[in-house]
Amino acid sequence: MPACSTRRVRALLTCALIGLPLHSLRAQTATTPEPPQPASRKALVYVRPFLSAAWSQTLGTPEAWKRTWGGYGSRVGDQFGFLLVGEGARRLVDRAVPWENDRSPCVQQPHSFSREVIVRASCAITRTTTLRTATGARRPNLPLFAGITVATVTSLSWHPEQHTAVTGRAYVAQRIATSYGAAVFWRFLRDWRTDTHPRR
Repeated sequence: MPACSTRRVRALLTCALIGLPLHSLRAQTATTPEPPQPASRKALVYVRPFLSAAWSQTLGTPEAWKRTWGGYGSRVGDQFGFLLVGEGARRLVDRAVPWENDRSPCVQQPHSFSREVIVRASCAITRTTTLRTATGARRPNLPLFAGITVATVTSLSWHPEQHTAVTGRAYVAQRIATSYGAAVFWRFLRDWRTDTHPRR
């Protein structure tokens, strides 16, 4: 069997094994359950890979995947594989740590728009990076970091950047950074929307 096919088979098996718990695990901590997610947010999870693939197609990254429908298909598959492995790893770790998301109000008093953006951005970074214990102490967001790291390393099995050690390390560092940045961005938008339009 060619080396490329072997890597793809190994990647698919890894995705399947890590993805199995998605049918039985709940995205909640052992202390306080997360509030139910609206249908629009659940749908966005499956739309995001297509948007990310379109952005990568526009940038032409990675160069090994051409700007064709075939290249776009490879990018969509990469995004869905990353999502499946990362979410599976995140939920497994989430079940192991009794910590919860920080859902306290971010803005305690009125601010100017620019000041509010700065406060909310700082709050989004903190809330993405840490979780809360039952007593209110902060702990590192192990589920998030585990999900991003496992998904990034696993995606080397099918990503063209794995051909050399230098490009492989650069890819890992870049994808971990962009995934963390995206998590902060979505947390920023989600918290702002929740505070502005709270569910009743």
